[in-house]
Amino acid sequence: MKISNDEYYLMHKNIPVCLLEINDDGFISNIRRNLKAAEHFPPGAQMNDIKFHEWWNDRAIPKTRHGSKNALQRLGYSSTGSALVNNLALSLSDCYWIKPRGEDISWEDVNLFTNDFVDSFGELTINPDEELDLRKRTRFDCAASQGELQKKWCIAKDGRRYMIKGNYGESYQQSLNEIFATKLHKQLGFKNYTTYLPVKLKTENDTEGLGCMSYDFCCENIECISAWEVISMGKIRQNESFFYPLKEACKSLGMSEGYFNSFMDYEIMTDFLMTNTDRHMNNISIIRDPDTLELLGFAPIYDSGNSMFYNVATDQLTHIDLRKITTHSFIKKEIELLKYVTDRKTLNLSNSDMDFSIYEKDTSDRHARIPVIESLYKSKQDLLSEFQNGKDIWKNQKYYIC
Repeated sequence: MKISNDEYYLMHKNIPVCLLEINDDGFISNIRRNLKAAEHFPPGAQMNDIKFHEWWNDRAIPKTRHGSKNALQRLGYSSTGSALVNNLALSLSDCYWIKPRGEDISWEDVNLFTNDFVDSFGELTINPDEELDLRKRTRFDCAASQGELQKKWCIAKDGRRYMIKGNYGESYQQSLNEIFATKLHKQLGFKNYTTYLPVKLKTENDTEGLGCMSYDFCCENIECISAWEVISMGKIRQNESFFYPLKEACKSLGMSEGYFNSFMDYEIMTDFLMTNTDRHMNNISIIRDPDTLELLGFAPIYDSGNSMFYNVATDQLTHIDLRKITTHSFIKKEIELLKYVTDRKTLNLSNSDMDFSIYEKDTSDRHARIPVIESLYKSKQDLLSEFQNGKDIWKNQKYYIC
């Protein structure tokens, strides 16, 4: 199905929030806002049209996602922007979509939470050799989702939506890290996390690999807003850490300072334990009620795959300076993220000893890494113990494995 209209309503469920023009490649222009529904406008796009363009562009599947070029060609799209438009910009993370002007369709007709769909785009990024009968595909080929890893949305027999994720390269460690993180959160007694489970998947050359899956924590009554969107509601000073703007924005939405601090304290310290170097502002989110717009809290912790030194060569693991690890988060130096922690005892470190046998499911050539990453994890435990006992561990000392 190709939609020829160039005028669309951006909808929040059945509420039109603006009228805009969109060309075949997904470029938007001539945005006319519905001032009567201003509170339903996407939070990250409320400030001005520049922010709206950023929000819209972030909604498309990234061009850099592994396998996206092949998937676009197979499905007949000229760009990820055209795929976004052709699938009405629907997502399984929120309740926004686009409605062609003049078409008599509603949220109930199209939303992905209750209507059947087949994520052909996701299938082709995970398994580029898949022989899909494109003549029998459903109306929607993909849902909007962020990130560069191969991803595919599916529908379980009980109707729940779930996402399958792959890995970079030939290792399965990113998926195994998600499963490891799930076990860590459970062991620590923390409740607000996303559960990841192992799943077998076919990869290139018809070989069997290991990925992971997680059920959608969003639904028709719960939608997700990234920390980046929340921060974009206000002005950000150049070179300013995003931590305090995020805190102030969350408080302005009704979040208590105590709740914000407690969640962030836990997430920062568990990320430190796992050496998660990718807690950027799209990997932190809040959730809200799309009808009342009531803030419900932080989204369950998700996307911890880029951790446990997954991208460090095996022969380099024994030469890591744990004080110089860089991260894609509020600030560049991982160890200095601990400066944001307000209650050092939030995490019960005595429950953090872990079983590393899960990593035996990785490819055999990476089994030599297991005792080394376990040793590095234990070094992180020791560092965190010193921190919890009052030591500012980012000051003037080196910690490394020789």
